[in-house]
Amino acid sequence: MERDLEVAIKYFKTNVSVGEIAAVRDLKGLGIKEPEKIIAKLLEMGIIDKGEGCYNLVRESEKK
Repeated sequence: MERDLEVAIKYFKTNVSVGEIAAVRDLKGLGIKEPEKIIAKLLEMGIIDKGEGCYNLVRESEKK
């Protein structure tokens, strides 16, 4: 799971705003077997947030 988190974080740093379906598809393409679980963990960690049909990278200033 740790490797999957690192891959997903790098993905969202490159793609700061991406549609829900595209994110799942892309993360699967990067070798993440259960992207929904990884996305849920990133949401829980406050690394990304969920907009209307998309995921967005949380900026450093928003985390504080």
